[in-house]
Amino acid sequence: MYQVPILLVLYNRVFETHNLFQVIKDLQPQKLYVAADAPIEGDMQDSINCIRTKSVIMPEWPCELHKFFPEEHQGKTAAIMNAMKWFFEQEEEGVILFEDCLPHPDFFVYCQELLERFRNDKRIYHIGAVNFRKHQKALKRKQKKYGGCSYYFSAYANTWGFATWRDRWTDFDLNPDELNQVNFDQVVKQYTRRPKERRYWHRRYNVIKKTQVPIWEYQYNFHIWLNSGLAIAPTLNLVTNVGVHTKGTKRKFRRLIKKAYPILPLKHPNDIVLDKKADKFMFKYVYSRAFVKIFTNWINDVLMAKKDEFDW
Repeated sequence: MYQVPILLVLYNRVFETHNLFQVIKDLQPQKLYVAADAPIEGDMQDSINCIRTKSVIMPEWPCELHKFFPEEHQGKTAAIMNAMKWFFEQEEEGVILFEDCLPHPDFFVYCQELLERFRNDKRIYHIGAVNFRKHQKALKRKQKKYGGCSYYFSAYANTWGFATWRDRWTDFDLNPDELNQVNFDQVVKQYTRRPKERRYWHRRYNVIKKTQVPIWEYQYNFHIWLNSGLAIAPTLNLVTNVGVHTKGTKRKFRRLIKKAYPILPLKHPNDIVLDKKADKFMFKYVYSRAFVKIFTNWINDVLMAKKDEFDW
């Protein structure tokens, strides 16, 4: 049985949740936490989908199952934050998966090994599962031929499946005042090399600060930077995101999220050093292109009072 506690964060995607649970069922974790947002009030179809989604989670193995099902609809950010708070009130560390993320089985061993390896190293805040590079098979061959490592250290904490520890998460607050306490420019300079990148992150920071609208993924990354932390990213993609909003994004980006690959056994880097070359790729092909469209859609939906259409 898998010993690391797992948190599943669900909403209303029945088919995706079913596929995710098949992976969980094969793994048979000893502790399984399930948090699911309530449906939008008055939306009958949403209510049906939420009920069906929750009903998918039926462990048939000896399992300590915990459920967190609020009665009122919270919305994406609030639901995730409340689920994480509930989870870490009971566990010291764990793996977090969302209903639209389908992990490779190696992902769980990868998380378990790295949670243990970096448990007492407070520089590491996040163990991610995503690598967006296109030529994954070539990277795998290079790993074998040249003895390449299985992961690197990054400024960017991608959240399509990840693991972390209670003591790194619990002081994370969506209140923008956390960022107001420091010089944001100095924080960003630690992790970026070019003015273009700094301008990009300043724009996102200013939107959050001025609108007081929480965007948890960005604020989580800022939180890590504020604490001079690093994220771990695998050299091979370990999670397929089947629900990401890719409409209007470039075909190259859509190809990058389609497949997960095996990564075991893990080969560890000798030094904990920020991989600026890998982060340059992330910024160029992910944040400054595809995520701009996603971010713009999110802001427009919130500020134009279309929140329910983009809740999850």
